[in-house]
Amino acid sequence: MFYGPEIWDPWLILAQMGILQSSFYLVTGLLIMIFETVIGGSQPKLNQLLSASQLDLHKEFSYSTMLAFLASSLICAVICAHVVDRAWQCLDFSSTVYGFHFILCWLHSGFPVYWEWWAINLVSMIVMVLLSEYWLVIKEQEPIELDKIDRLKV
Repeated sequence: MFYGPEIWDPWLILAQMGILQSSFYLVTGLLIMIFETVIGGSQPKLNQLLSASQLDLHKEFSYSTMLAFLASSLICAVICAHVVDRAWQCLDFSSTVYGFHFILCWLHSGFPVYWEWWAINLVSMIVMVLLSEYWLVIKEQEPIELDKIDRLKV
């Protein structure tokens, strides 16, 4: 490999997972606050982040929460690309983020039975995976400048 031998570093993996999970909730929470204030016109609640019933299409202001989840996947794709730095690991880390989100939602408000919750989270995960992989594949295909490598050896 061009990057050197892969080293099994569980602390690095845990740190990357922690950064991605916390940035997912931070970005999604901030976007829910912004969209709920601008679009919904009401006070944002923690249930909008962790309750599947908040993504029900029959609820009055569920569209702002859905939009926040979709927009957060775009921002989290950029964060994932910078934190993971390997295209082949984006699927693993992104699915871990949404897997932990599923577990937290289940613990908070029971098993998510609304199809809208499943659709929004599945589409968000797919967007996060594909965009972060795309950006990293583009980055990995950039030519390696040999004069930079020679300067690093000296």
